[in-house]
Amino acid sequence: MENPALANIQEKQLQLDSLRYPSLRGPRSKLPPSRHSGGINEKDTLTGLHGQDFLCLTVDRCLRQSRKRKLSATLALLQLENFYEIRSWVGKSEANLLLSDIAQVLKHALPQKVLLCRCLNYEFAVLLLAENSVNARLITDKLKQALLCAVSPSIPPQLELRCGVGLAGLEPNIPSWTVVFARARHNLSLAHYHRELPTHLLSISPESALLQLQIALQKSPLALSFQATVNLRMDVLQHYEVRCQLSRQEDSLPTALLFETAARNALGQQLDQRIIEQLWQQLPKTDQADMRLFITLSHNSLVSSEFLQWLQDKLTGNSSWASLLIFQISETDALVAQHHLSNFCEVIKSLGSNIAVSNFGCTPNPLRYLSLLPASYVKLDTGMLAKISNNQQNYEALVNMTKELHTRGLQVITPMLEDLSQMPLLWRAKIDFVQGNCLHAPTESMDYDFPKTQTLRFA
Repeated sequence: MENPALANIQEKQLQLDSLRYPSLRGPRSKLPPSRHSGGINEKDTLTGLHGQDFLCLTVDRCLRQSRKRKLSATLALLQLENFYEIRSWVGKSEANLLLSDIAQVLKHALPQKVLLCRCLNYEFAVLLLAENSVNARLITDKLKQALLCAVSPSIPPQLELRCGVGLAGLEPNIPSWTVVFARARHNLSLAHYHRELPTHLLSISPESALLQLQIALQKSPLALSFQATVNLRMDVLQHYEVRCQLSRQEDSLPTALLFETAARNALGQQLDQRIIEQLWQQLPKTDQADMRLFITLSHNSLVSSEFLQWLQDKLTGNSSWASLLIFQISETDALVAQHHLSNFCEVIKSLGSNIAVSNFGCTPNPLRYLSLLPASYVKLDTGMLAKISNNQQNYEALVNMTKELHTRGLQVITPMLEDLSQMPLLWRAKIDFVQGNCLHAPTESMDYDFPKTQTLRFA
């Protein structure tokens, strides 16, 4: 039963009358653990704002109300992207004062009839209703500008506060706050690096893609395949990347759309767990010391304490199997989940697994974010490989980036190699690994005959 006290929260506590919210009466949903308050209604002592628990409860109730009558509402997730860096310069005490000042700036820069909350770490969220929801992008653009103008004089001159905003509408078909947050974070990722889907995938509606994914996760095993990642410098280890499809049928949801659909609907964690679970059942737990498997994780898993606990339960006591796994995180997902990465990386390393960053170089200044993610491998974004055969400037940029990554102790992978004539160039650039269909197309078994000797012809 619902807590009667919560069902009759006074106006002063909830500030709902001024927000023009509909009735918020209804059952409570499962909420994330709060780090900032002792209860749903207690405010964060540093900023004076309600916490994420309160916001999630409010979003869920707005979603229920939107199914009864039309309700225009938008969640804006505001991330202070490099506040960790500012904190390392100014110290914890000064950073806390600055965070309190930022909260006050946000309060005064926003329209009155919105709900502003502090989320975990260096994120804030704003719930906009009615006309404010319609003008969400305009409001958040002005909010970012006001914040940057107000904060810049308070931070070291060599730093610049960076903030990003991901917007997500509260649509009636969304089941819970978890999907709203996932879509806001997904859209924040697209703001860093907009990925255009191939034209032939645009005919598949989001609703159809979601339905296929839900049915597959409920009723059938996933179709896993493996693609070799070949070391140009010789290696006793055999590296494969784990690929995933819903099924091997021709009309199965294409892989490119599969992970996109999962991430924006908060199903990425479930998909990631299913892949790991199937590998667990499929592979022997012993005699695999020479194998390494790259497994891509979604940002849903990166921000989930439940996923980390599940992974610890699965791998603790199985160090030989854990050492096979290399968890691969895209650069953009690392950025939108950066305030969750410290705990995530600590757990992964404690289990004996490694970390890889994919799509590296798809955003400006990627090197500055490596300190957040103690990785062992970097998979370059395909944009860095464009025209290296006939553009000396592009090739020199590749050489310099590879050299810098090597000085940081990282092994470098070039993915999606389709032209074998580039192999000598990659060798001279001291690339460590290459991956692509011209070397090995994904297969159902790990059957690639890794070469014992290699011969490269230089032009």
